[in-house]
Amino acid sequence: MTNTPPARASYLSPPDFHRLDWACRPVTAAFGRPVYLVGSVLRTASYRDIDLRLILADDDVMIFTEPMRLLINIALSDLIAKTAGLPTPIDFQIQSMAEADAEAGTRNPLGISNVPGRL
Repeated sequence: MTNTPPARASYLSPPDFHRLDWACRPVTAAFGRPVYLVGSVLRTASYRDIDLRLILADDDVMIFTEPMRLLINIALSDLIAKTAGLPTPIDFQIQSMAEADAEAGTRNPLGISNVPGRL
């Protein structure tokens, strides 16, 4: 019998995870889609930043020009970081479903509590 530690949902502390989840609720409510926690914070304690992705239908992403998408990504990275109060940088990005499906890895939905129409 081996004593392997249980799998972790992420390497954020529970209070940091809850603050991040809470900070993502307005974005989830505005877009009607959850923000996903992805990347190294799900795999290792030595993560450098917190990767967040808002995955939209390919056609929906087409309404954003590249400069507009970059501006929204930067603004929401800063807003979520300030709201959550975490010491680690936030890397928020809007992605099309095709872009998201091209990347392997786990996605952990955030901001879905207390959003109308969501569990």
